Amino acid sequence: MVMTLLEEARALAPELRAFKDDLHTHPELSFQEKRTTAQLKERLTGLGLELIDLGMDTGVVALLRGAEPGRTVALRADIDAIAQQEAPHDGAVSCVDGVMHGCGHDFHTTALLGAATLLADRRKELAGNVVFLFQPAEEITQGARAMVDHGLWDKLPARPDCLFGLHNRPELPAGQIAVMEGPVMSGKSHFVITLHGTAGHGGSPHKCTDVIVAGAAVVNALQTVVSRNTDPLDSLVCSVLSIRSGTPDNFVPDLLTMTGSIRAHRAQAATHAQGRLKELAEGVSAAYGCTAEVEFIPDVPPTVNSPEMTALARKAALALVGPEDVVSPAPDMGSEDFAVFGQAVPAFFYWVGSGFPGRHNLCWHNEHFRTDDSALPLAAALLAQSALVGLG
Repeated sequence: MVMTLLEEARALAPELRAFKDDLHTHPELSFQEKRTTAQLKERLTGLGLELIDLGMDTGVVALLRGAEPGRTVALRADIDAIAQQEAPHDGAVSCVDGVMHGCGHDFHTTALLGAATLLADRRKELAGNVVFLFQPAEEITQGARAMVDHGLWDKLPARPDCLFGLHNRPELPAGQIAVMEGPVMSGKSHFVITLHGTAGHGGSPHKCTDVIVAGAAVVNALQTVVSRNTDPLDSLVCSVLSIRSGTPDNFVPDLLTMTGSIRAHRAQAATHAQGRLKELAEGVSAAYGCTAEVEFIPDVPPTVNSPEMTALARKAALALVGPEDVVSPAPDMGSEDFAVFGQAVPAFFYWVGSGFPGRHNLCWHNEHFRTDDSALPLAAALLAQSALVGLG
């Protein structure tokens, strides 16, 4: 009897779990993923895939050529870890002090390697090519742009007709697939606000212009960007994430720098928020006798699934699981540089349930974060099935 794609993926489960455990034990930070890169290159060449050299130290691009000409579909996973000390637990635990796979990128990498294995076994049946993108440095949202800047699209035989990626979702139990149309994750930009005042002695505050007092007022004022300046139906987060100022205890400082980010599902909402943030920072600072400089640093656009790509993704998901396990949860305000690839090719981003059923599952970037690795075969099959659907 011929096995289905999901049955083949389940037969790979021991191999997938062993590979994922190895990655989990040896996590690597953004643009430092050299061991992971070497492991992937060895596995992918062993499957008979061609490696595309982008001239980068980390990350892998591999090409599977089908037996017949046709479309090109790309599949993507991220490979880096985060700076976090993992809490002890049963099973594979990071052996690198202060670094762990606390976002599940080891899960994604393993799923994509599993998809490559499944599709390599079908190369004689494929009409078209499949590109496998193992992207570095997603955690600092710079890896996708680096791959593009290193000539990704030009070094492939053809620009992909479509692209699929996925991210584990601990709030969803293993076995579920999220297929969502429209915004999935937010776009993000950073801001830097620099306040200038007049330094002086702590015992003579009336002779100074204190940037700390002004900075506190600016932080409070910025809370109104969301609460009073944004349509309640628009998803927006405006956060101050660091404040730096101060000298020895008897000095009033004359310089304060605060940084933060704006996240939104719509570019128009983000642009409006930036304008209001600048007005508030400058106006409130002036009211306290200070001046303010505001700088915005674009990061990544929103991750948005088009109706056309959503239809393909739903078809792929329903080929593997029943309709009751294809769900559409609310979007997330986290950001993903998968969206950078989506600016050049039609793209779809899944969430795959990675939560242990019947228990509370902790979120990404928590020291106790874990994935239910029984979901690995489904994730691998989903990426492979998406490629088959995309090839037509």
